[in-house]
Amino acid sequence: MDGGNPLRVRLFGYGMPYQVQWAADGTVVPLAVDPAAEAERLADELTDPPAPPRAAQDPSVWAVSMPFGRCGVDGLPREYLLPLQVEEAYLDVLAPEGPCQHALVEGAVVRVVPGTVIRLRARPRPGRRVLVAFQTEDRTPLLGNAAPLLLSGELPAAYAQRLVRCHGDFAALQARALADPAAYRADLQAFFSTMAARLAEQSEVAPTQARARAEGSYRDDDPLPLFAGQAALLSPAVLTRIRAREDGLFRFPGMFGAVASLGKLLD
Repeated sequence: MDGGNPLRVRLFGYGMPYQVQWAADGTVVPLAVDPAAEAERLADELTDPPAPPRAAQDPSVWAVSMPFGRCGVDGLPREYLLPLQVEEAYLDVLAPEGPCQHALVEGAVVRVVPGTVIRLRARPRPGRRVLVAFQTEDRTPLLGNAAPLLLSGELPAAYAQRLVRCHGDFAALQARALADPAAYRADLQAFFSTMAARLAEQSEVAPTQARARAEGSYRDDDPLPLFAGQAALLSPAVLTRIRAREDGLFRFPGMFGAVASLGKLLD
């Protein structure tokens, strides 16, 4: 339907990914985080123009997302990511046909489709923190259509242990794709099948996607105007609410670390 506003039905906002270092064996070593300080820093980085740069950090520190994926419903929703304030950035992908890596360019949108597991990793420009603007075409992830990568067992409650565990499983699947492609595909399918079984129990999935369709959210249009639309919502009052860690507007931990989720501004 023409004339709709896809932002009314999307999950969208900004994330400031977790900071980590890489151990000699390739595992992640999360840096300690104070959620209040992360909220303050996120608001500073989202200010237009941003607050003055801080001292450049250790170049061994990287910003990473939680590795996560979506099973999808009829191939939807797609997700759009816009990396900001990056000097070097990559999207690592686990797809049924095998792992791959995409170099990202600041300000260029990357599209993510269901049935893949993704991990963002990046280094910031000097004195800045990495940001990622995100938009998901519908709100089915709130119903279970999204999950951190976990191959077995329980998901740790503490964010640092969760990062270590999920990045470890991501690395294990990358290695398995080379050693045993059939086992790799089976593990990936099991991860998505578990998610799909939970999602099938949610009666709100069909109405949620119907609303998204009515607003034109699934049209494969240029996403940049919608990213401009979400940036326009970042008023001084909204940034103050992010600093105050308002429930539903700011959360930590999220898939992208410290997250400002802006959908409630249009509800």
